[in-house]
Amino acid sequence: MSEPEYTEEIRIEVTEEKMIEYMDNEVDEGDYIEVYFGRCHVEGTIDSKEGTHYRVDTDNKTFGLMEFDIENISRDVLEVAHIPEDSDKKIILAVL
Repeated sequence: MSEPEYTEEIRIEVTEEKMIEYMDNEVDEGDYIEVYFGRCHVEGTIDSKEGTHYRVDTDNKTFGLMEFDIENISRDVLEVAHIPEDSDKKIILAVL
């Protein structure tokens, strides 16, 4: 799956704690996310979310489903981009 289309981009600078809080409260199954951490990133549609554990469908034959626990990687996260399933907005959280 490629990135969904959006008409508005919102960029917010947040702390690590606020990023985790945002992920917990605003990100749901079916949403599209991009998480950049260290020298890696994962992008795709959230297949399942259980607490702070996410399973992301990358729609890539090589990677398939990728899983991560946001609390385990939070101090390495540089940026999170989120496009809610039924929205035309892309929210970018730049982690300070």
